[in-house]
Amino acid sequence: MAQNQPIFQIKPEEHFAQIPVSIERDSTTLINSNRKPNHWPTILLSTICVIIGQSIAKLLENFYYDKINRSEYNEHRQNDGVWTQALLQTVGFPLLLLPFIILTAKKHNQPSSDQFHYKSLAVIYICMGIVMSVQGRLSAMGKLEIPFGIFTLIYTTQLFFTPIFARFVNKIKFNRWVVISLVLAIVTGALTLSSSFGGEPDEAELNYARGSWAALFAAVCFSLLLCNIQNVFDSYIFKRTESTTRKPSFSSVFEVIIFSSLVATLISMVGLLIAGEQHDLKREMNGFPKGKGSYVMAMVGQAVSWQIYWVGTVGLVFSVSSVLSNVISVVTWPIVSVLVVIFFNYMDDELDVFKGVALITAVLSAAAYFFRLHKENRNSAY
Repeated sequence: MAQNQPIFQIKPEEHFAQIPVSIERDSTTLINSNRKPNHWPTILLSTICVIIGQSIAKLLENFYYDKINRSEYNEHRQNDGVWTQALLQTVGFPLLLLPFIILTAKKHNQPSSDQFHYKSLAVIYICMGIVMSVQGRLSAMGKLEIPFGIFTLIYTTQLFFTPIFARFVNKIKFNRWVVISLVLAIVTGALTLSSSFGGEPDEAELNYARGSWAALFAAVCFSLLLCNIQNVFDSYIFKRTESTTRKPSFSSVFEVIIFSSLVATLISMVGLLIAGEQHDLKREMNGFPKGKGSYVMAMVGQAVSWQIYWVGTVGLVFSVSSVLSNVISVVTWPIVSVLVVIFFNYMDDELDVFKGVALITAVLSAAAYFFRLHKENRNSAY
């Protein structure tokens, strides 16, 4: 009995030591082991931010194009405002400075990380800002060049690119529930082809080649951006806390958005000035049917809404992965489509069967991913 006692004690210790290694490898499918264990509140809050932010921003964008009588524009003014729309997606980042400072101040007394990380992050943020501005510009241009239904179909390809980039850049492994969620999200995006858009071009303005390429490269840029954000979290920001007892803070979400948006805003402002869109802004504001106040509120509302959207999008990458962030972003499209029908009276736009089925597949897509998260959290607790 005395000889068997040490053997009985050693074996459970060896088995217990192997469990974290196994979980850490498998966690690359959905959850990084360095992330906060009680991440469900963050996931739900981020999801709400994506839905609310994107819905309001798209509604205000439709309101803007509808009131400036975009359909009356001539060929030479077809792409007016594309830099402005790209700028609106990032220019509201100063709103995040206060929560960023508050959250950062709580951990001010913690030891700082290697200066090399800061230099590397500076370069990465510049690259991400460039990608963010290019994506916003291409997306705005694509919607003005081709029918919105075709743009939506092409832009849905981001759900093909994001898993590919995530697999090779972020080393994410996929399981059946993630694949099911992606397939349903792709179906959801494709079914929103019947949606309407206030800035949709008429037949004389159509340019299928240029608009299709713009939509495709916008999708690639968005997917690449999400995967690079996750790479920043996994390779740099989360490693700051490995040698400390503190957990990764949500302030890192604001950090990524602020510095990337700063670069994107500068690029978009330069593009806006070179294109001379500042003169168009003055002309549009003076001739806006609802008055200058409504015009300013529509623009400011878009800037604020996009920041809410980015907090949710980057928050989902922080809490889970770039794949879930992309899925939630796309499954919000049917909600926007229905809201456009309710608030605008576009010709031939109604609550058809495509929008109804898209809403169902959107719910199923999100449910499949969340179910897998629930199972993985439950398994990791044992």
